[in-house]
Amino acid sequence: MAKVTIKFSETTREQRHEIFRQLQRDTNPAESLKRVLEDMRKMEDRYGMSTLEFYSRFIRGEMGDSADFVSWASDYEDYQELVQEDAALAMQHKKAA
Repeated sequence: MAKVTIKFSETTREQRHEIFRQLQRDTNPAESLKRVLEDMRKMEDRYGMSTLEFYSRFIRGEMGDSADFVSWASDYEDYQELVQEDAALAMQHKKAA
């Protein structure tokens, strides 16, 4: 998990407001999932293959390590993590009910 340190003496009120707005957006699992899915779709369109096909080939070392491919692989790993977190939260809510 990332750690963010904000030195208020070095930011304006407007900058702090924008930082907090972005942090709220970035810590919203639904928004994060939406964003990562959009990014993966763009890569699928650009390279003409599914994310699953790409990732399988990437892990086997068949795709190289261009910035696009590293980013795409990272997006897929983020996607998997977000889905697992969502499933864990759903189980917690189910047990609490």
